[in-house]
Amino acid sequence: MKYIRDPLYSDFIEIDDITLKVISHPYFQRMRRIRQLGLAEYVYPGATHSRFSHMLGAYHLSGKFLRRFLELGERIEKEEVLSIKLAALLHDIGHTSLSHALEFTLLPFRHEEIGIAIIETKFSDILGKELVGEILKIFKRNCEPFKYQLIEGQMDVDRLDYLRRDAYYCGVDYGLIDIERLIQSSKLFRTPRGREFVLSTKGIFAAEGYIIARYLMYWSVYYHKTNLGFQAMLFSLFRRVRDIISEGGDLFMPKPLRNIINSKDPYEAVEDILYIDDALILYTISEWQKEKDKVISDLSRRIINRERFKAVEVKGDFLEEYQRIEEECRKMGLDPKYYILERTPKDVAYTPYDPSSEESIKVEVNGSLKELSSVLPTDTLKSLSREVMRRYLFYPSSPPSQ
Repeated sequence: MKYIRDPLYSDFIEIDDITLKVISHPYFQRMRRIRQLGLAEYVYPGATHSRFSHMLGAYHLSGKFLRRFLELGERIEKEEVLSIKLAALLHDIGHTSLSHALEFTLLPFRHEEIGIAIIETKFSDILGKELVGEILKIFKRNCEPFKYQLIEGQMDVDRLDYLRRDAYYCGVDYGLIDIERLIQSSKLFRTPRGREFVLSTKGIFAAEGYIIARYLMYWSVYYHKTNLGFQAMLFSLFRRVRDIISEGGDLFMPKPLRNIINSKDPYEAVEDILYIDDALILYTISEWQKEKDKVISDLSRRIINRERFKAVEVKGDFLEEYQRIEEECRKMGLDPKYYILERTPKDVAYTPYDPSSEESIKVEVNGSLKELSSVLPTDTLKSLSREVMRRYLFYPSSPPSQ
């Protein structure tokens, strides 16, 4: 047994021998080299924490929830406990570098798809095909509901850890969540679908606080306009790269990166994604500053030197605002295709789903299940069920440097 310190939790993260083999695997060690929030450090300088630490945190929380269920007398076999904890540990194994900014741009598919391919092809040797099969059943929701609800539900160990961890490293207080209360008020409830992850009434205010924290973190950190702007610039840069490749052009590119961009199938990308980390991508972008293509060299320079695009929130006529910005870009000699970037962040903090759905946050009240917002004494969550949306146009405030 190994013990790991984490600044978020007062108790040690306990690592057994099987889990240690997973953590020591090169594909898991890659996660040390991928920052959890990509270029959010351009807004919050402390946000340099890795996906590695977040994945360990999710693993730790899954173990705490499962211990709670066992203390309540639930029958969960050791093999089930292990598969659930490993699913929590490996839930982000398919992530590429710089967070979600390059998903569907660098990788032509979702990180969950390549994550399944990595687990199936790279971890079967150390975990065995049977255990890997059980882990994949959780990701594919082919198991009892509580198992995947803990990993990817409305209030799962992924969200509980990243909201608190991201807030901690960004230096904001929005992500303060009473995780211990949520754990102590959690339980399993038998339904026709199998056991589901629910709360007792003691946890309703902690759950309400969690949803409010999620809302505040999205709009103050994840959807911060500067963070969105740099994500848009990264997207535009790699779109230009793909356009050049499709036109038969050539530019500097490490072999693993070229292979990843050209991959058609998640399994085809498994070998090369081992080398795709923040260091490789940022080195490549740095080298692209020397490229002959003016769009690539200019966008690369702006990203490397934190020269952010101007952000305009569009509240009136979108077409009129776009045409005004388009004229400004053309005067600076900039192609609007790559230099006018639209982002429309939107979020519903909490959707009060049908109480019979397994997707809602459920509360056990007198032997029956109720949806969370229906048992709270205030209408806070009903207010947060309204979609919030903002519309931005990003563009340079100055022409490319000569």
